[in-house]
Amino acid sequence: MIKDTGIKHQKHNKLDKRPRKLQPRIILSLLLLFTGINVLSWNSKAFTDWYRLAIFPIWTGTLGRLSGLFAGSVGEILIIIGIVLVLAQLLLLPVFVWACIKKVREKGVLHRLLSWDLRLVCWVLVYIYGTETLNCYVMYHASTVEGQYFETKSSYGTEELVRAYSIVVAQANRLAGQVARDEKGQAVYSGTQAGLYQACKQAMRAQGQAYPYLDGYYPDPKPIRASHFMSQQHLLGIYFPFTMEANYNTVMYPLNVPATICHEFSHLKGIILEDEANFFGFVACIESDDVYLQYSGYLSVLGYLARQVRESVPKEIRSKLENAQEQVVKDDVFLTQEAWGQVEGKAIVPTEMVNEATHVFLEKNLTLNGVQDGIQSYSRVVRLVIDYYESQ
Repeated sequence: MIKDTGIKHQKHNKLDKRPRKLQPRIILSLLLLFTGINVLSWNSKAFTDWYRLAIFPIWTGTLGRLSGLFAGSVGEILIIIGIVLVLAQLLLLPVFVWACIKKVREKGVLHRLLSWDLRLVCWVLVYIYGTETLNCYVMYHASTVEGQYFETKSSYGTEELVRAYSIVVAQANRLAGQVARDEKGQAVYSGTQAGLYQACKQAMRAQGQAYPYLDGYYPDPKPIRASHFMSQQHLLGIYFPFTMEANYNTVMYPLNVPATICHEFSHLKGIILEDEANFFGFVACIESDDVYLQYSGYLSVLGYLARQVRESVPKEIRSKLENAQEQVVKDDVFLTQEAWGQVEGKAIVPTEMVNEATHVFLEKNLTLNGVQDGIQSYSRVVRLVIDYYESQ
């Protein structure tokens, strides 16, 4: 009986060790798979277009539904956990160094701690790399909206720019008096938050008739708890590839919300280029039946168009154009002065430093993924707006 027990115990130990031995192989295999998909996307637009249309919706429909079970932003919580994990690694670093110097191999508490910690870090990094690849990096190399859906000229001139700008200004002026406002004169949505979310979903699904990848399931957008810090970064919204969530800033002026939600919804459908997400935020809102969404859509591109008009259109032509009304100018803001005061009052790190760090991160992220003009690419929405009106 004693010998039998010993044999069973040895077999049990071997079974316990088998998963641990498999983990490095699984991790390596996943890293090679994700890297292969990444490389393939850089070299085959046909593969990337097929992936965005046929495979990418699976991640929105599974991971997006799972994170959608939670009321708050799961991605925001995971980022906080990640920060804690990094700090913990820094605290454990001296232990790691000491263990390496002493060549700790005995299977005691320290050995198990280091082994468990290393596996955890490896799996976290694999998950981040995998979700970033499958839900973000690949789509940077898909066919552009302009190339797929618009018969474009090689270049547009003053006439086309002025036409698009004039339409947007006129519509913004028309709608400024039609939205509900509070006692301070600030625009407010007349329905419920759930109603606003549903209106944005309907607006995006309607675009699925013209752009098939926009059809299908949309989870509820998630308000960011740390919106004051988000405001320091000058961010209206953010897409988390590792949780498939569309998040928005709750401190920004309310009229930014619908276009921002639709912009982030675009990312959930594989539209990763920022100018294209800006475009779909615009077109989904202006083609909606909801006046509040329409006004938000026109405001979302007004600044880009106005800047291009100032830079490209001769003064004698600009002087004859319709100007945005005073109310439109007031509504076309990121944050009110009151909101900025709250942001600065709660700031732990200076806003200028936070904004600069965010700028550098976004610039590097875009250029590394093949977007050579970096953050400037956001303004390419002007060309897409012109495409849209020229195709009407």
